[in-house]
Amino acid sequence: MVRITYLSLTSITTDWMHQLWQYSFTTARTWGRGPRLWNASNLRYNQFSQGRIESLPGTPAVNFDLPEQYARHQSPKGTFSHRAELRRPSPLCSWSIHVREVYYKRVESPEPTEDPADPNDEGTWKPWTIPGGIHAFAESLQESLESNEFSTIEVRELPISAGQIIRAVKRSPKQLLEEAFGFSIMARNRTLVFDMLEAIESDGDDFVLHDLYPLHLASSYLSGSTTCCGIFDDIVQGMPAGEASIRKLYTNHLNHTVLDNLMIAILKAHTSCTPIMVDEAFKNENRFAGEEVDICGRWDADSDCIRYLQASGSPTIPQSWKHMFCHTSVQTITHCIGTLFSPHWAPDINTPSGLFLKRCLNESCGLKLQLKPLHALVVTAVYLAQLGRDGENLFGMVACLLSLLGKGANPLLKAHISLTALLSGDDSQECTHLELDPLEFAQSVPKDLISEWSEDRIIGWNVLCTVLRLSQNQWNPLVAPNPARSRSNDNDRSIYNAHVGAADQDISDTGIPFMDFDMELETNNRNETEDEDEDEEEDDSEDEGDGFCSDHREIGYPQHHFGENNPLATLWSAVQTELLTYRRLAIGDPWISANFDMASVLESLENKDELSIGLVSKGLMKPFCGCGIFRYSEDPACLRVEEACTRYFSNLDDYGRSTFLDAPMDRTQVWDPNF
Repeated sequence: MVRITYLSLTSITTDWMHQLWQYSFTTARTWGRGPRLWNASNLRYNQFSQGRIESLPGTPAVNFDLPEQYARHQSPKGTFSHRAELRRPSPLCSWSIHVREVYYKRVESPEPTEDPADPNDEGTWKPWTIPGGIHAFAESLQESLESNEFSTIEVRELPISAGQIIRAVKRSPKQLLEEAFGFSIMARNRTLVFDMLEAIESDGDDFVLHDLYPLHLASSYLSGSTTCCGIFDDIVQGMPAGEASIRKLYTNHLNHTVLDNLMIAILKAHTSCTPIMVDEAFKNENRFAGEEVDICGRWDADSDCIRYLQASGSPTIPQSWKHMFCHTSVQTITHCIGTLFSPHWAPDINTPSGLFLKRCLNESCGLKLQLKPLHALVVTAVYLAQLGRDGENLFGMVACLLSLLGKGANPLLKAHISLTALLSGDDSQECTHLELDPLEFAQSVPKDLISEWSEDRIIGWNVLCTVLRLSQNQWNPLVAPNPARSRSNDNDRSIYNAHVGAADQDISDTGIPFMDFDMELETNNRNETEDEDEDEEEDDSEDEGDGFCSDHREIGYPQHHFGENNPLATLWSAVQTELLTYRRLAIGDPWISANFDMASVLESLENKDELSIGLVSKGLMKPFCGCGIFRYSEDPACLRVEEACTRYFSNLDDYGRSTFLDAPMDRTQVWDPNF
């Protein structure tokens, strides 16, 4: 009887805390529009109460000072009587498109109505006249705790003191503000995040983030269809110096870097990897933090399919819901990488990884086997190939590798690695580790394992290994000049001009209301001629060895890490163009466009030929330089389609699945240390 009572009390507490989390997330996500007050009624808790709900790990929550057994409790699975209503999300992604300016024909707005917003129909929601900022949001959380209107559970039923909770919140207003900041990041409310960053800056050194790592949290709740890299950009640009600087917050309490968290984001959304496979510190976790938000935009934490799933007692995302590492996810991850590592205050991209950490079990050795970033990427690629979903081809991992190499990730760095410990969990007492660079590590993956993969995955794996080899050739002083010091204006110019061929094609009938390609092409072609004339005059006077691309040096673009390797620059430019112009629109469609063939890429790289893919041979890409950045792009980390394409050939015209986001402005000047 005592045990039954204890389980009942812990279950009630877990449900109450989950309702508080759901209320806080939904309030943060919708803050500024729609209903001003969310409560137990319009949150429809009764509709999702048929089963017990496990707690959500790794997310902010008010410190209730619960006994440890409550905090660690996981409710048993309940019987879900409405199994037929367990809605599956769409297998098809949504996406975001970054634009500079949207041109549209003005239409008179309908007369305003006094009808209240329908909480279940976001189409009826309107912006608030006075939305309020982060302090108002924090106050609303406190008021809801005091009233308990967010919950179906009476306060007197809880085995904790509600009064004690309220008093604790009132004693720690800054901690409550930090919780509000956390929910704003998870819910991807950029207005609240921006307001919080301003509050942190105004408080200066007086404001201390305790257990919150903003970029780690943001990377756990990425949405490529609604905000893409937006929250990352807000935090990287807005976090002040001092104790709250990006460099100091780059590695969290688990020794995971932000880049590590991006690798976790790939694995949790697109493979059957379990948390313990990524880090033994997760051995007690059944799910990854942030699974309730899909990076591809197919579900959110308050979507009905997720709430039905949680009510069934199984909050772990079913494998049948996941799909391969798709273009929406790849664009989001690579944009975050570019946003994080482009500024002059960026953290060290070669900071050792905290993932897949092992230790030699030989008592006389005991060496810590810690990977470097590119080694961690190789392991992520192996898991994606081994445990990924149908259609996986490793295009996304090649894109991530090129993104990191372009930002200065060193392919020559070695790490002590035990392949048997990493891939088989071997607990041998013998020393099995070797000091390997990323390519040596990739080449040591057993051939028997690789042979079990699909042909597309093997091709993708070989492309990844070839990219590593070509990059090492550029970094290795015994093979080629150091790419951080090498620059060839003639070589850069040859890349600019080699792939421009379709500028005179008819592109007027694009069907896109927000881009004028004719005007773009006329301006760019004129500027190209003027710039080339200036280059000829300035070639003799330019400083050697400054590490910047010849055309981008003056505007704060990142260092030139591809060296003189034209294929790598061309491949990176082609990857970016592919991400801008293609999505899988229907079940059965290919995951990669006909303009980007991975087998042809591999053959071209191995034979040192010009890339034999449609994006190149058809002249679909505008001029780019040796760093893989398009010559007329305004931002190196967030390219726009009209900056990359000579004509419009994108298939992203399904506006019901598209979200148009303002492209970042003037970041490159701020990123320049001389600004």
